[in-house]
Amino acid sequence: MYGKDVEKMDIIVKDLCKSYENQKVLDHFFCRFQEGKMTCIMGKSGIGKTTLLAVLMGLVKADEGAVTGMEHKKISAIFQENRLFENLDAVTNIRITTGKSDAEIERFLQKMELKDIIGKPVSEYSGGMKRRVAIARALLAEYDILFMDEPLQGLDACTKEKVALMIKEQTNGKTVLFVTHEEKEAEFFQAERVELC
Repeated sequence: MYGKDVEKMDIIVKDLCKSYENQKVLDHFFCRFQEGKMTCIMGKSGIGKTTLLAVLMGLVKADEGAVTGMEHKKISAIFQENRLFENLDAVTNIRITTGKSDAEIERFLQKMELKDIIGKPVSEYSGGMKRRVAIARALLAEYDILFMDEPLQGLDACTKEKVALMIKEQTNGKTVLFVTHEEKEAEFFQAERVELC
């Protein structure tokens, strides 16, 4: 009985196919993503990593195949693009999505070393600051599954290390699907690995 329950909670991808203009991106892809674990989806550029996340999130429809284990799940995502409201400040950007209090958001932004920009519109932030706001927004949302598409891109080495630690602490015991091509990142997060080829 226990084995059946676990199977229902995992995300199971069966025979997934997706093409764009006759270019096959996913070709009968099979995988199981374990609940409560971080899984790094790895592979060379253009192999279908982002497409796989988009299908799992319901943003793109697969041509064939099935996905189970996503039913009634709340999701949060860090996309490759930050997708922030440029005319609003960090706190407002995060509150709109998460419903958290300003005080809670401000405390979290301080941990992300963004205290100095609280109150300023996002349009005045550096690229690295915008990235951290996008990450904070996803981490503060209520979710069962977190999707991260190269979340640490655009961060300098020192900031990347601190933010990676924050992500690791915040997602402990959660289901996380994480696209990266960096071996070091997969090793740091001690993640399961799925290689697209």
